[in-house]
Amino acid sequence: MNGVTTVSLIGVGGQGILLAEAVLAEAASAEGLHVKASEVHGMAQRGGSVVSTVRFGDHVWSPVSPNRADVVIATELLEGHRGLRLLEPGGALVCAATTKILPGSVLRREEEYPQGLEAAAVQRGVRLLAVDAEGLAREAGTVRAVNVVLLGAASTLLPFGESSWARALTAAVPEKIRAVNERAFALGREAAGRSG
Repeated sequence: MNGVTTVSLIGVGGQGILLAEAVLAEAASAEGLHVKASEVHGMAQRGGSVVSTVRFGDHVWSPVSPNRADVVIATELLEGHRGLRLLEPGGALVCAATTKILPGSVLRREEEYPQGLEAAAVQRGVRLLAVDAEGLAREAGTVRAVNVVLLGAASTLLPFGESSWARALTAAVPEKIRAVNERAFALGREAAGRSG
């Protein structure tokens, strides 16, 4: 990845998007890169969408990129579908393969939950890395670590060394939950290595 790299993290309120953003920004900083981050909370506290963007490179002028990302990390399948529109051909979507949080419109049967993420990614020319993030998070010790499992998977696509990721987890994750999150990160990284 040359120049400035843009990573968008998308999910539903309560899924730890802001923690994942902090870890990613810390990892980029540990590499000596210039980093800018921004987030849109919206109705996050009520289960609405959350979008965070981390941009890093030799010099980053703005935390916002006009509807473009090199990598999207999605903690939920519907958000993964929405994240495809942010990616240009050649981009990568790292997505929780089994996590579904049904929005009100689907619960009220006004809309159907979208299917066919793999086909949509192929049509858009995007690499899809679908990970059983819930299963791996449970294996690590808590389903709440889905966000960090996905960061681990995404780490195989990003130009940061292992020591930078370790430093980032230490800096951003509270000590009482750090060991679980370190395990979740490692499991996500291993899963990506097997599927890549």
